[in-house]
Amino acid sequence: MEKSLSFALLLRGFASLIIEILLIRELLVTFSGNELSIGIILANWLILIALGSFALGRFADKVKYKIEIYALLQLIISIYLPFAIYLCRTIKNIIGVVPGEAAGIIPIIYGSFLILIPLCVSDGAQFSFGCKIYSDFSGKPSTSVGRVYIYESIGAVAGGLIFIYLLIPFFHSLQVALFIAILNLLSAILLFIFFYKGNFPFKIHWAKYSFSAIIVFLCLIFIVLSIYLLISNDINKIHWNILCKQWKGQELVHYQNSVYSNITVTARENQFNFFSNGIPLFSTPDPDIAFVEEFVHLPLLFHSYPENILLIGGGAGGILNEIAKYSSVENIHYIELDPLIIKVVQKYATPLTVGELSDPKVKIKYTDGRLWVKGPTGNYDVVLVNLPPPSTLQLNRFYTVDFFQEVKRVLNQDGIIAILAPGSLTYLNEELINLNTCLLLSMGKVFPCTRVIPGDFNILLASSDREILNLDADRIIQRFKGHQLSTKLLTEFYIKYKLDPGRLKWYVDTLSSALSDSKKIRINNDLFPSGVFYYLAFWNTLYSPGLNNIFRLMEKVNLKTFLFPLILFIIIFLLIRAKTNKLKKTSLPIAIATTGFAGMAFQLIIILTFQSFYGNIYHRIGLLATAFMAGLALGSIVINNIMERVKNKLSLLIKLEAAIVLYSVCLPFLLASFHLHLGKPWVFSLVQIMLLLLSLISGILVGAEFPLANKIYLIGLNKISWVAGMLYAADLIGAWLGAFIVSVMMIPILGILSTCAFIIAINLISIFLVATSGRIDISPNSRDFMSAKSTSSSNNIIG
Repeated sequence: MEKSLSFALLLRGFASLIIEILLIRELLVTFSGNELSIGIILANWLILIALGSFALGRFADKVKYKIEIYALLQLIISIYLPFAIYLCRTIKNIIGVVPGEAAGIIPIIYGSFLILIPLCVSDGAQFSFGCKIYSDFSGKPSTSVGRVYIYESIGAVAGGLIFIYLLIPFFHSLQVALFIAILNLLSAILLFIFFYKGNFPFKIHWAKYSFSAIIVFLCLIFIVLSIYLLISNDINKIHWNILCKQWKGQELVHYQNSVYSNITVTARENQFNFFSNGIPLFSTPDPDIAFVEEFVHLPLLFHSYPENILLIGGGAGGILNEIAKYSSVENIHYIELDPLIIKVVQKYATPLTVGELSDPKVKIKYTDGRLWVKGPTGNYDVVLVNLPPPSTLQLNRFYTVDFFQEVKRVLNQDGIIAILAPGSLTYLNEELINLNTCLLLSMGKVFPCTRVIPGDFNILLASSDREILNLDADRIIQRFKGHQLSTKLLTEFYIKYKLDPGRLKWYVDTLSSALSDSKKIRINNDLFPSGVFYYLAFWNTLYSPGLNNIFRLMEKVNLKTFLFPLILFIIIFLLIRAKTNKLKKTSLPIAIATTGFAGMAFQLIIILTFQSFYGNIYHRIGLLATAFMAGLALGSIVINNIMERVKNKLSLLIKLEAAIVLYSVCLPFLLASFHLHLGKPWVFSLVQIMLLLLSLISGILVGAEFPLANKIYLIGLNKISWVAGMLYAADLIGAWLGAFIVSVMMIPILGILSTCAFIIAINLISIFLVATSGRIDISPNSRDFMSAKSTSSSNNIIG
């Protein structure tokens, strides 16, 4: 029984992480994910698992059919998972959002919440039931919760690595779902086989046996069905039919996942449309000619003689073709992170894409743009950054002062960098002004000369050469004629229209009037990514304008805003505890919640730092997450093994909390030190190892607290599942707050230093609450009582 139970607990961690990544990726394609939608989806995932672990898991101490319910939960997850994928892909049709159109905040909240309920609640309940079952069969209630937590962490490490390196490259989502379903269903059957072994037929009540037989029968049916679907071509047909519903109104011709994103191609009247994670990239053979010609020719014409061009992102579909029209251009370095994009473009080739990708001037480099400009790349005359706006922490790296400093190093003295920003020809609202001002001020921190070409999208130019400020439309037209460019939209009249001094004056005056209103716009830095927040506030005006005031209030927050509610909370808490003495053990869930918050915050900070230093190397970022999960397992193992020998467990918990405070103090200074000396080759290599080590240490600190807190709370109690479910829910609630607040508000608005200061504050509060809760001693007979209860618990399960 122990082996089948251990396999089931390992499988829960393994399957839970794979399902989480799988569905979040599906929902990001559906909701055209930015940092806010990512935070909402992850927050819903965590809070629903917390709900399941506490609300349903607490019944594990009372019900007789524990094994059967655990197997039933596995069955529910297995059956519902393929249906959840169907709902993820069709939810926009249900709520009336057109494919390719972004959904607002409210639809993202309720849409993802409703889809995830059955999976997450079942998954959370599995943890609590697993703790109770393991406690009953091991006879060691004091360490059972820690053991289950260890199994979950080890399973999650394996699940993350297998999903990234094996499942994503070779299998689509429905195949992965059936693979997980088969493992879950086999696990459920194995539980019954080893459970009934030696107990049938005399020790099993007929009702219990009938219930079990029904579950086993259903498991067998769905195993056979899943295997049939996998070995036949039917699952691929179902997969394609669901995708066609997701992209209703367009002819779907290609759909494929890479480790970086999902690439989709649709066709309409001989026109191919390419999407990445549901966001439009470009169209061929007839591109958006206004965008392509404006973005390429206006920046290049501001340079006297462009020869070497660096293009970061979005080259296929017309951009490369327009750059190649310049006879002066000798080299075009095109940086594309995801090789799958180019492979798919080549698969659906048109004369336009064949010509531009085969041009001898074009040299495609499959790497991260930030990583490329850090290396010995040579000098460029023009750098074009054709990426989506800073909607995520990953994308924001290309709009920071740190990135502009790196670009300046690879530009010639008269070199120009061009980036894009959302714009408007009629009205700039407050959020649009803030975003544009933030980007311009950030460029101005590095380049003495900046210029804007206003339009429906703004082209922001920056250079160390004052010539970009002095050039007028006539001189640009002269260069246009000199290059003998063949264009469709860009004419002499159009150039005068785009560079009209009146239009530029209106734009500058609008931004200046806003700035004069004593508003301080934050500069966008790697470790203070304010650009993310300004973009999300603007995005919200487009899709959920009713929430504008909330974002405007968020913009005004500072560290005091977060600390004041904490101080108020601790005062109220202490007053209630002093009067009623009923909140003595409540300090433990609070400590676990603050640790969950800190763990999530540490991961976000370390991953953000890694991306800014080394680029978005997906597999290495996967190693950071793996290091954290390995730390969780290692911390749990160490504490679980020494717990019985520790006399003052409360003191050990306080020391762990103090270690998290110390970690929070050291982390920002270590990262700042790394950032300062990153230019040295030996530091550049060493810091990668240091970040992995920091991720491992944060996991150890978080993982060590959970089994210890459970042990302390269980003193004198025999409510294994209730305590485990409650503390697990507290851990997830803390992580939920961390996932949403830290990524969307704290890091973008406060920066990493203030975020760490907040973590220090909440953990100091939890130390104070734990230290003042009083020593919890085991009563003389409590150990014997728990041991006796554990010895008889196996009989209770069988009965």
